[in-house]
This record gives sequence, structure tokens and C-alpha cells, in this order.
Amino acid sequence: MPWSTRKNLPPYEYISCNGYNPVMKTLTLHLDGIKPADLPMKRLAEYLCELSELYGKEGRVHFTSVTKGSAMLNARVDDDHYTKVLHRVREVANGVGPKAATKAYRRLTDLMQEDQTSGTVMSEGAQIIQFPHTPRRQKPMVVFRTGSVQGRLYTIGGKDDSVPVRLEGANGETLYCETDLETAALLAPLLFKQIRIYGKGEWERRQTGGWRLKKMRIASYEPLEKGSLKVAIERMREAGGILWDRIDSPHKSILDQRG
Repeated sequence: MPWSTRKNLPPYEYISCNGYNPVMKTLTLHLDGIKPADLPMKRLAEYLCELSELYGKEGRVHFTSVTKGSAMLNARVDDDHYTKVLHRVREVANGVGPKAATKAYRRLTDLMQEDQTSGTVMSEGAQIIQFPHTPRRQKPMVVFRTGSVQGRLYTIGGKDDSVPVRLEGANGETLYCETDLETAALLAPLLFKQIRIYGKGEWERRQTGGWRLKKMRIASYEPLEKGSLKVAIERMREAGGILWDRIDSPHKSILDQRG
């Protein structure tokens, strides 16, 4: 066919050595509530990478476009491969199918959860699969206030003026902090020791209740000694003695003095 008549070809048909190839079928992933303009190229690439694994990478599936409205990622499948791709997608959604496709399905679900959206694979106007619906989460409350935390200092690093500092909390959690170069140098001898730090922190409210420290700027600090019970008693005696008969809970008082 002369090149001048190529503009009259039906959409998505192409020329082979033997003439026209059959019209291909469409597979579309609808992402609810996400506009194409709001979908960064890197994120789009992540979706397409996982879709490629889900549909199969036999070279018979071709990405074509992102449709306006809610983002719709369109692909075309060769007619003779179409049924195989649909069977593969449905199997994976039902918990069976190839390992790579199953992993891609889970990763697509994770991407949608991170983007707080849900998705549906459609074909020729019919729904093929519906990804698990992800309810939109409210942003957690964040407050900035001065406070203190304590834990085992295990990391002091970085080369900028704001030096990252990491503590291990009582439950094994990581406490993210930062400080200036001068304070970081003073903290170095206390590496792998228990310390208490004071400063302005960014605190995030947990959905289950309570608060989680996101980051704290260290204003000051103090080392915490792990003294024995005998040492604690001696210090109390040196401070004026222990009047057992005047203390409601002597054991609690001793422990409190130990810090």
C-alpha cells in the first residue's frame, strides 16, 4: 500500500509483509481518582513494569497510551494471544498462576495502596478483574513540641552541617534525630551507650493511639548510667539516708533513683 494512503488505516492496525494484521484487542487498567497529569513518569513506569509481568512478556502485548479522565493505561494484545492473557490475569487474581505474575499482581496492589486508589482491568467494555479496594486514609496528625527521648546511641554519621543521629528505643524501635557538627563530635564517645536527648521533635499520632517520634533536633543530651542496686542505695545514703518507715513504697523509690 502506498505511504500516502497509510493515514486511512483503522486505529492500532499496522502493516506486515503480508498485508494487514488482524485488529488487536484492548486491555485497560483504570486507576480511580488519578489523572494522567498527576501520574509522574517514574510512577507510570512502575505500573507498566508490573503490568508487563501480569499480562505476560511474550512480545504480544503492546502499550499504547494513557487515556484522559481517571488514568487508564491502555495496552493492545494480538488476537491469537488474547485468550491466553485473559486466562493468566484471571488466574492470578484468584490466587493461582505463574509466580512472576502473582508477584506483579501483589506489587500493583501495593502501588495502588500507596497512591490511595483502586484499579480495574477492563477489556472491550467488560471487567476482567477488580483489584482489592483500598480505603482512603486520613493523613495522621503531626505536632511539633519540645520533649525528650532516651535509648542506645548506635549511629552518628553524615557529612553535612545537619548530622543524622540514631538511637535504639526500649522496644527496639529506631529514634531518628539530627544535630550540628559540634554536638555530634561530643556524642561520639557515647556511641553504643544509653543517653537521653532533649530537643524539638516532630511527633505523629498513631492510628492505634499514642504518638510516634518522626524526628528530633537535638538541643542537649545526658548519658544514662546503668548502676547496680548497691550503688543506687549508697548514693541515697550519701544524700541523707533512707528513712524506710516514712516511705510508702521503698522499692519503687530505689528504682526511681536509679533512673
